Amino acid sequence: MNKKIFQTVFLSILLTLVLVLAVSISVFYTTYENRIEEDLSSELRFLVSAAENGIDITSLSVPGHRITIIGADGTVLFESETDPDMMENHLERPEVQAAIVYGFGEDTRESHTLLENLHYAAARLADGRILRLSVPADNLFSFILEMMLPMALILILLLIFFACFSMRAARRITDPINSIDLEHPEKSDEYEELSPLLYRIAKQQVTIREQLESAERRTHEFSIITDNMSEGLAVIDKEMRLLSVNRAAYRLFDSEPVHAGDSVLAVNRSDLFSSVVTDSLSGKRAETIIDNKTRTLQIIASPVFEGEAVSGAVIIIMDITEKSERERLRREFTANVSHELKTPLTSISGFAELLKNGGVPEETVKDFGKEIYEESQRLIALVHDIIRLSKLDEGDSEETLQRVSVSEIAADVVSRLSKRAESFGVKLSFHKMDDGFINGSDVLLDELISNLADNAIKYNKRGGCADVSVARSGEEVILTVKDTGIGIPDEDKDRVFERFYRVDKSRSRASGGTGLGLSIVRHSAISLHASISLQSKLGEGTEITVRFPAL
Repeated sequence: MNKKIFQTVFLSILLTLVLVLAVSISVFYTTYENRIEEDLSSELRFLVSAAENGIDITSLSVPGHRITIIGADGTVLFESETDPDMMENHLERPEVQAAIVYGFGEDTRESHTLLENLHYAAARLADGRILRLSVPADNLFSFILEMMLPMALILILLLIFFACFSMRAARRITDPINSIDLEHPEKSDEYEELSPLLYRIAKQQVTIREQLESAERRTHEFSIITDNMSEGLAVIDKEMRLLSVNRAAYRLFDSEPVHAGDSVLAVNRSDLFSSVVTDSLSGKRAETIIDNKTRTLQIIASPVFEGEAVSGAVIIIMDITEKSERERLRREFTANVSHELKTPLTSISGFAELLKNGGVPEETVKDFGKEIYEESQRLIALVHDIIRLSKLDEGDSEETLQRVSVSEIAADVVSRLSKRAESFGVKLSFHKMDDGFINGSDVLLDELISNLADNAIKYNKRGGCADVSVARSGEEVILTVKDTGIGIPDEDKDRVFERFYRVDKSRSRASGGTGLGLSIVRHSAISLHASISLQSKLGEGTEITVRFPAL
């Protein structure tokens, strides 16, 4: 602003100065020329008077002036600057003609003799001769050239003066404006003329401040919402630069933190991710699945259009690890159910076909009937477990939670399974250290303890032991089922609670297991808000602990 005011003031003064100088030179030049002409006329009248008083004017010398005497016929009789014999007839000269007719004449023109501009003044003498006096006449250009040096000096001094003046004037104008408190412009009283503008600025500032606060609040709210999303969200421009990104976007990829302005490829540099981003910026919705070893991620990228052109894209990153795992388990479950159902059905169908064809001895018929019965019982148990597990999975269990004793139900289960334990050559015992009252369901507890105790019997060694105990520790009721059986390998410990998973498949089938017992235990524990832990050593035995919230 200072610069513009300085330029405006200085240029205005400079233009004014130039115009004043031009007018002054023109006026001065005109005045100067008129003064020369007046002086020339005055000097001519003096010479005429001298000539008429008998003074020989040819003997006079007037510095800077040229004296010419012309006869009545135009012949040059005398010339103070050149040889009159070399000069042409002057009868037709304008000043000579005027002098002959009017007694006095003037003219300004270029001299053919001296080749320069001259002022001429001519007068008629009493004897008819013409006396002419002339002086050099400067043109405007030559006059300016003569004035150039003093004019230049004056102009330089004036320019320096006006430059300083303009700079000071600019500062005097802008300093009060620059010192205005923009936080409270309405309090400034330097320029009364600016008051309406300052009040408008103050009002506009209030509006802008409110809008900024609102925008910051919305941005903060949006940031809080997006940062608490489990899904990753990234908004990019057409140059793949991040405009907005939440923490989940890079955490899901286990990458370093990224910020607005970074390339979206800093989140993940895989070919699949890059391809999805590129496709979205070309105007197509794209999606893919990326497995980065720790997670399975679904990437959805949608283009953002501004008119007909793509201005960016929105990328959503979803963790579908659990969904993928459920899908894998569903496929395994379907395959396992099919296999588990097919095995007894094949046996039943085979024995039934043999019986249908006849010719089977009576003793063999009894054996076939026994096998058919056992396989059908196994099939019924399998279907029952599948239905029960499905209900637990879907939360459709109709059992209501009430005050129950874990010790009471455990004692009943041990009593019920004692004969089965004897048939396997296993000593089953129960140790009660607390009544173990919890908020639970006797049906769910019975299923849980029965499956754990049954497994402790089935996967034990002949002559081994299986112990069921109930104790209390602080706010927890602890159910422990411990056996001295075959144990579980370390690599199988994390999977034994999966459906149909068996550590020793041949032994499991021989013992009549369905492979769903521990899955039912896990789901029953979840329904009872209990936690399960497992300790096992191959060849030495297994200990499973279930911790219930105590009443």
